[in-house]
Amino acid sequence: MIIRYLTAAILLHSSLTARAQVDVLTQHNDPARTGSNLRETTLAPDNVNVRQFGMLFKQSVDDQVYSQPLLVSNLAMSDGTHDVVYVTTVNNSVYAFDANEPNGAAPIWHVNFGTPASLSDGKFGCADINGSMGIIGTPVIDRARHALYVVALTKSSTGYAQRLHALDLATGADLLNSPVIIRAQAFDALAQNQRPALALSHGMIYVGYASHCDKEPYHGFLLAYDQGTLQQVAALNTTPTGSEGSIWQSGQAPAIDAAGNLYVVTGNGSWDGKANFGESFLRLSPQLKVLDYFTPTNHLELDRKDNDLNSSGATLIPGTPFVLGGGKTGIIYVLDRDHLGHLGDEHAVEHFAATVSHLHSIVYWKSDANGGLLYMWGQRDRAKVYRLRDGMFTPAPAMSRTDVNDGHPGAMLSLSANGGADGILWAAIHATGDSWHESRPGILHAFDANDINRELWNSLQNPQRDDCGEYSKMAPPTIANGRVYLASFGTANTGTGQLCVYGLLPSGPPPSAPQHLSAAATPNRVILTWNSSPDARTYTVIVADANSQAVRVIGRGLTTPRFVDESALDGHTYQYRVVAANTNGPSQSSGEVSVSLPRSHTSTHTTH
Repeated sequence: MIIRYLTAAILLHSSLTARAQVDVLTQHNDPARTGSNLRETTLAPDNVNVRQFGMLFKQSVDDQVYSQPLLVSNLAMSDGTHDVVYVTTVNNSVYAFDANEPNGAAPIWHVNFGTPASLSDGKFGCADINGSMGIIGTPVIDRARHALYVVALTKSSTGYAQRLHALDLATGADLLNSPVIIRAQAFDALAQNQRPALALSHGMIYVGYASHCDKEPYHGFLLAYDQGTLQQVAALNTTPTGSEGSIWQSGQAPAIDAAGNLYVVTGNGSWDGKANFGESFLRLSPQLKVLDYFTPTNHLELDRKDNDLNSSGATLIPGTPFVLGGGKTGIIYVLDRDHLGHLGDEHAVEHFAATVSHLHSIVYWKSDANGGLLYMWGQRDRAKVYRLRDGMFTPAPAMSRTDVNDGHPGAMLSLSANGGADGILWAAIHATGDSWHESRPGILHAFDANDINRELWNSLQNPQRDDCGEYSKMAPPTIANGRVYLASFGTANTGTGQLCVYGLLPSGPPPSAPQHLSAAATPNRVILTWNSSPDARTYTVIVADANSQAVRVIGRGLTTPRFVDESALDGHTYQYRVVAANTNGPSQSSGEVSVSLPRSHTSTHTTH
């Protein structure tokens, strides 16, 4: 027997909690942009506290992260299945990390698309983005096609270009027909800010655009690309005979209904109700034809005072005909999505002052205890909740906290719940000051979603363990499978970034050892299988080479009981063991299996 017990430090490198089953493939969780994950069965108000919950690990990246982390669970890769979290940076990098690996583990893959443009390249005159601006918008994932779609802005000796990439989820390689250069009439690759998250529907990828610092000339664009060919199939300019009209939405993707119609909100810009639609809600066909619109009565005043209507984007309320959103004045507009009403506040189902200033993030949840609830924490205001009752939102808050945040942009919100129960409101915000033109220290709060005055936990209660560094403005946290994934600007004003991963802390026994390990060998390849261990989160595979006596860890972070060893050499004999792990640590090793690779093409099968 060659393999002996490895050290606890090596075994712990494979760690952490219960089997993942939920994917987060798009910004704010779903096409309606509710911001809620209703399939969270691990985290609940009774276990999210400073004693039981905290940071499990963090991963450093090469620059600031403006996008929401996305998650694919049990992804089949060449060696087995992994939970993978995807992160992008303004340095034009995309990272795929094993979602269960501890500090410092190398990414599964990392690709970089070249030198990013920076704010100084356009002499934009403000610092809405502090440094580089390569990848800003959150990608979108199509699991069936095994693809991640992302847009990168690059700088070269010949100028600037934005490219849409389709990347293989397992390798990061560009897929067939990828990338393509983004072009449209009156589109300027440097001036147009790919701020809103990408969206996916009915075989098309939608890419939206805003501006930097409102520096003209620019327009609001929404472009549609065929998923397979990546050919542009439709283009919308929100102000084709005017100017401005950005689709900014604080990074929120277009909302999409069951028929594939899209809902976006525009900012300051030209308006005539015919071709130009600044300061408006738009309902668009999948081919980006304007089907309907709503424009507030005071749109000219909003435009004159730089009070963009679109700072929150559009959210569809499940089980209702409503689409809603708010802007820099803090007024919420609730609209009938099938009859937006065109010009005039009188066409809104209701509108009311929800916050005192900018509104950048909205979350909706239907609570078993309290019914439909709309959450927000606006700029320079307190967190508030509005209740849906008898088909209307109450104009007075049903809940309101007393603490007021200091500045722009307020909190970015997400919510986790088990259906209508165990709701937790997660709020990422600057801890102090204003994040408009500089990085600021951040804080992540967890509130009981049925009583937001009950704070469950925050990341500065035990800062040595839980602090995630600088606030990533406008990047909501991602919650799934007992974990919270938080983007960060890292440790400096520019040039750093990180991903922080939170979950339940060790609190019980590790899983039992894997049983019935079996190995099947063919030339240069060994396939291992074993029985699942109750309560295991991941598996680590350890091998000893009888020829060299070397012992190695060859597989980590596996989420299903199968591993393919493609490093095996013909004519060698190997002994394999498997260790299960969860947050509480590693199990004992499985029984050992020995396998000899043939020198010929005759396969062998060995079990233990």
